[in-house]
Amino acid sequence: MDSALADAARRSGEWLVCHPGCTQCCIGVFPINQLDVIRLREGLANLADSASERADRVRQRAREAVSRLSKEFPGDPATGLLDEGDEAEQRFAEFANEEPCPALDPDTGLCELYEARPMTCRVFGPPVRSEDGLGVCELCFQGATDAEIAACEMNPDPDDLESALIAELEKATGARGRTIVAFCLAS
Repeated sequence: MDSALADAARRSGEWLVCHPGCTQCCIGVFPINQLDVIRLREGLANLADSASERADRVRQRAREAVSRLSKEFPGDPATGLLDEGDEAEQRFAEFANEEPCPALDPDTGLCELYEARPMTCRVFGPPVRSEDGLGVCELCFQGATDAEIAACEMNPDPDDLESALIAELEKATGARGRTIVAFCLAS
């Protein structure tokens, strides 16, 4: 994943305007899988070991977000798991689009859990293909042609290792479903 991102960043050059303090991708909730949950929780534990006050602030922001979001949460607010299916996807599309990520330090504009960030965060910016086509951050690739964007496409998981790891995790632990960062970090 990291090498795919480095390669896409190299090919993107000045089109890729992502930088520390840019928080475009840190606003609005998105679903995370159970591997992301593990990464984030390990990252928060590591932060607690090295900077307990910062970890406490992340947890506090997560608890505050859960409190704000629980009433309209398109899933089970008791477990933090998102509902599945087409109707749930539609409800989620309009859910908490202005909510900042609890890992985002509002004073510095930096991610407190950058090394443990979810896969969605890791691939934001460079062109990545999805069922909706080739997507890019709206701040990047300004004025680029479709061909220039396509030449910078990133394939973060060409061998679909993430799916295999999720299946293995589900089999080993029984942990299933998707959630959002706030529910993951609030506990």
